[in-house]
Parts: sequence; C-alpha cells; structure tokens
Amino acid sequence: MKKSSLRFFFIGITIFFSCKRESYTIGISSNKEEIADNGYRYTPSTQSFLRGHHILEDTDQIKIEIDKDLLADISFGLKDSQKDNLFFEAKNIPLRYLVPRLHYKFGSQPDDFDFFNLMMAEYSRNGLSFPYGHENDVFTHFETNLSAEMPWRLEDDYGFQPNTRFKPIRLSVVNNCLSPGLWELSASDKTGEMYHSWFNFPMDKYYEMTAKVNKLSYEDVKNALEWREGRTKIDLNRLRTLNSTSRSESISVIDEEISYSSQGSRRKLAKNFVVAKQEEGYRPPKKLSDVLENPVKMAEFIPPGIYSIKSKKDFDFKEYLSPKSVDINRVKPKTSFNFDLGQLKDDNLDYLELKINLEGGKSLIVGNLPLNLLVNQEDFTLHGFGVGILSASGLAERRKMLIDQGFCPSYAYLAEEKNGDLIALNSHNEGLEQVFIRSFPFAETPHWDVTFTSYERITDIVKYRIPIPNNLIEQQKKSTDNYITPVYFSYRDDNLR
Repeated sequence: MKKSSLRFFFIGITIFFSCKRESYTIGISSNKEEIADNGYRYTPSTQSFLRGHHILEDTDQIKIEIDKDLLADISFGLKDSQKDNLFFEAKNIPLRYLVPRLHYKFGSQPDDFDFFNLMMAEYSRNGLSFPYGHENDVFTHFETNLSAEMPWRLEDDYGFQPNTRFKPIRLSVVNNCLSPGLWELSASDKTGEMYHSWFNFPMDKYYEMTAKVNKLSYEDVKNALEWREGRTKIDLNRLRTLNSTSRSESISVIDEEISYSSQGSRRKLAKNFVVAKQEEGYRPPKKLSDVLENPVKMAEFIPPGIYSIKSKKDFDFKEYLSPKSVDINRVKPKTSFNFDLGQLKDDNLDYLELKINLEGGKSLIVGNLPLNLLVNQEDFTLHGFGVGILSASGLAERRKMLIDQGFCPSYAYLAEEKNGDLIALNSHNEGLEQVFIRSFPFAETPHWDVTFTSYERITDIVKYRIPIPNNLIEQQKKSTDNYITPVYFSYRDDNLR
C-alpha cells in the first residue's frame, strides 16, 4: 500500500541528557481508529472488553530513556499515579531490532541498491511484543503495579464493569510502516487488544540510531528513508554466491478457496478489508481466482497508521496469472542478522533461490531460503520484500534468538528486466507484501507451494506450484522427517508468576 510522509501533531518533545542515557518526554495519542457503523473500531485486531476503558488510555505522554547500546526504557505518565502510586514501565527494549537495517556488507560508499533496501525495510511494519517481568530481568519486559485480578467485576446479575487498572498480558512497541519516526504502543489481555496509541519518535534521534546500527552517515539515512518508487538495479551478488542454476518451465498457478491463515485474516475478509469485483458488485473474494482475475480494492492505510473504512486502493493482479518459467538456484548466503555487530555467520546449511519469470517481463525473486526449513509441517515466511525483513509483531524472546541463532536472512524482490539487468520495483505499491513457502516432498509429484500475499496477509494473492527438482527430493524428505520447529519460531515466556 502506498505510504505517506505526512506528519501529524502530538505534544512537544522535551530532551534531557545525562552521561550515559538520553531522556525524551513525548506526547502520545490513543484510540485513533475510525468507528464502523456497528460502533466498533475499524481494525483487524480482536478488541478486549477493556478497550476504551483502561487507565493507559488516559496517558498523554511517555518518557523514553535510551542508553549508548540503544536499549530503551519507556515510562507511562499515568494520570492518577501520584494519588495511588501507580506505575507502568517497559524495560530493556532493543531499539536496534526495531529500526530499519541492512543485513549484508556494502561498499565504502553505499549506493542506490543499499538505499532501496533500507527504504523497503523502513516501510515494512516492525514490532516487538513482550511480557510482564520484574526488576533485573534481562529480557525485554514491562513492570507495573496494576491489578492482576479479574479484568471485570459483576454488578447485579448481568452488569459487567471493566477493571480499568487491569494488568496486561503483553505490551507491544511497533515501528509503523507509514512514515519514518511514527511508532505505536499497544497492550493486550487474554481476549485481545486493550490499549493502542501512537507517537512520533524524535526524528534526529531516529536517524541517528538508524545510522549507528547500519554504520551509515546521518545524511545517508535521512535521504534513504524517503519514499521512492524503486527502479533500482538489483545486485544479488551482494546477498549470495551463486553455486548452480537450472531453469524449469514446470510452474503452475493454483486456484482454490482462500484459506484463513489466522483469525486475523478471517476478520479482515469479514470486515471488507479486501473486495473483488464480481457480478453482484464488489464482494470479499472466495477463491484465489477472484483476486487474480478481477479488479480488487483494499482498505487504504492512512495517518496516523490505521485502516480507512471509506478510502480504498485499487489493484490489478492479472499479470501474475501467467508464469512462464522458474530458475532454481543453489546459493551460499552473504547475509547476516548480526551485520550491525560485524558478524558474518557461516551455518553450513544449504540455501535456495527461486526466480519466477512472468510473461510480461517481470519476475518474483525469493532467495537465501534455508532448505532445512522448507518442510511440510509449516510455512517458511518472508515477512516483507527487501532483505531480512523482521516480523510485524515478533515476540521479543524469539527476536533475540533468531538474530543470535537463526538462519541467514532471506530476501524478496519484485523486478523487471531491462537491458539484461534486474530492476527492483517498490512492491508496497503493487500490493505484494509477504511470501509463504511450504514443501510437499511426499506428494505424488513433489513440489513447493509459494504464496504471495498482501499486507498482514489480508488476503492471499497468488499461489505458484513448483515441482521440486529430482536432486532435491530426498533432501526435502529428510528435512521434513527430521523437522522440529526451531526455538526462535516457537519459544514464548510470558513470565506468569
């Protein structure tokens, strides 16, 4: 979806300096979503009974303290904290995981390809979710003396009253994808989202942090994060070494009922976040062909980072109906999640690159795919186009494990060929946001299903079926037989005590 560089007002920012930490007092604003006809907020998130009643929603400012290692603490200015000594504080938030990052080595002078990748990361939503904890916990956590009792109390027979001081289960900090420096805070209980707010990160500090993490200059970062359409030459050799290549014309488009990857995607379709033109007018799609063969409208993402009820963006995905071939390449990655720390990881795994060539001259490229994670049990996910795009709502516990122990970062590009070069396009403009890959090595014809989806998987757009080459079938069977979900995909510790 097209992003905007619009800025909107909050309370002013006050900055304090100490020898080791910088402190910023920042205005925040809650409950900005549009209201639907049924009175509910227009959001794909499940809403808690407490939404609209919680004490956090009365907070109009926060204080952020940042140390030299870019670890941050956030303190909420609760309105009646002086009277009741209430406090709510987030601790040890690793900001280096939340700013846009390059995950590969670039030259002494970064070029348009580097700036394009940084821009694609900036306009991809990136968040961390973390649990309640206690003082001296090393992991990211929040601390509070809000109530751990029931989220509501019963008055009379059916009079449910919200506990406005109920302690959340998890808190989230999100770097919004709409414009640089726009961030969000949200909290959830066991039933859904109970609090959501937006704030503007101090821009000088935001550019400074991004420059520090990527080892770039302040001016380079400031220029790189401007929205651009793309048209940048892709240099895949910076991301991987090509070991072998083969081309196959055995690729097909799969039409089937649109599946619900999550309750979130079910809600989005039910709320008309995406509609396709059909005989009776625009309706939520039922099959993949409804999306591919007809004009499509999706809810537009607008300031301050919400979905619009009335404003829809038009898309046409017909060009993805005609794949003509696929290049299947064996590669050795040159990417690393720890490049900002100067670490290049050699994990001795086998990696793959797929280049899907379309009839109209465009191509879809997904690479540095770890073969041992392409299995039948679950999807391997690329969270965005660009290099090493991280999850929009990753758990903090998993994020650290992924960066410390995980595979080499993957990449995805929408490209067109021009004079023998691959030219990157801004996939956000085209409605392509994520990639899901699943392996079926035990099928009658062993294959991979590669699904390209819209933002936050509002809907699947196109699913390609690619036969697994004969020389990889046994390896893929072995990977599936031996597969155990890695801890950086599965670990969760809510620190419930």
